[in-house]
Amino acid sequence: MKNNGGKTDYGSRTNVPWNENEELLLYEMRLSGTSYKIISQQLKRSLESCENKYRRTNWNEKSFFSQTKNRLKENIKRTIFDQIAESNDKKIATGNYLSELVADRIESSIKALPEVPKRLFEPSIKRQKEKHSPEDVGLLLSDTHIGHDHSLEETGGISEYNMSIYKKRVEFVKKTTADIVELHSNIYDLPNLHIFCLGDIVAGANGVGAWSSTYINTPIIDQFIEGAQSITDMIYYWLTLFEKIYFYGVIGNHGRISNRGIEKEYANWDYICYKFIEASFRNNQRVVFDVPKTWWMNKKIRNHNFLSLHGDEIKGGIKGVEDAAEKISHINKIIPDYVLIGHFHNSADYSTNFGRVIANGSWVGGDIFSLKNLRKGSKPEQKIFGIHDKRGITWSYNIDLSLAK
Repeated sequence: MKNNGGKTDYGSRTNVPWNENEELLLYEMRLSGTSYKIISQQLKRSLESCENKYRRTNWNEKSFFSQTKNRLKENIKRTIFDQIAESNDKKIATGNYLSELVADRIESSIKALPEVPKRLFEPSIKRQKEKHSPEDVGLLLSDTHIGHDHSLEETGGISEYNMSIYKKRVEFVKKTTADIVELHSNIYDLPNLHIFCLGDIVAGANGVGAWSSTYINTPIIDQFIEGAQSITDMIYYWLTLFEKIYFYGVIGNHGRISNRGIEKEYANWDYICYKFIEASFRNNQRVVFDVPKTWWMNKKIRNHNFLSLHGDEIKGGIKGVEDAAEKISHINKIIPDYVLIGHFHNSADYSTNFGRVIANGSWVGGDIFSLKNLRKGSKPEQKIFGIHDKRGITWSYNIDLSLAK
């Protein structure tokens, strides 16, 4: 250890291998919101070493990961069921409850995450940025279908999906987003992240939708908990990259609590999931949430109008999407520059009479339904792009989730 002008340098341990106790301490301290500066002092390692270790480690493969996550999951489940059990409403006690009430109960019991320090991330290459205008980053997040399960054997070797694969893809999206942000930050500032969450976070409850319960192997409450926790973890991680994060959440069809038409549209596990995540960040003013009870949303970002919707109500393919967007724009008197949709499990980007439609892929890829009934087996992908004040969407990437290992 050296002292350089009053600054402590722990760089001498940079090349010393990490042991399991150090990894566990790093993981738990970061989950609790501890800064890298304090972690480096505790572990007597450099800031860069601690940050790189956290970013590049696949925590899913660590022996302590499941125990840590399961402990949190059980605490959340116990809180939810304790809250429900206290109610005198028999309808709630038997599980046929409205999502808004459950969301309020959950929100009141959630432990808020501590505030994250601003901009821990710095570009690796320093360049003059004065010549370039800043841009925001947009990320489409949809159709994770947590709880869905199909095997390679069932699809003839074409695709597979399960909870383990989902968790690996979460880590891949986290780190790939960081890599893309680092690349573009060398040229211009990227102050804000806009997460467009387009629904179908959960695979759904058995007997609620037209989907087959044969390929759902996780109870709906566990689907919701895993979805809320994993998305919360991603946002918490990305707070070290951006000055501010905006989260917009619209519901999908798989999260319906009851069959279509029995409950209100927002009686949906996606809505509950979003409210849970929002409550987790109530101590972090740098995360801003907009979770409406409608199935669509308009947002103006850097002078451009974005219309977000899941897309399950749209018929007729590309033409149907364009027609639906035009009719909504006539109703609310706002013409969208970009229409963002999920549901179709197929990444696409095409021009329309009013602007562009950007369709997001899924986390599942080809499944039994798409392969057998539609003869389609698209890649599991999610979209990320830059948003400029004048040029609108500039750069764009499809994050290929099949590369997650």
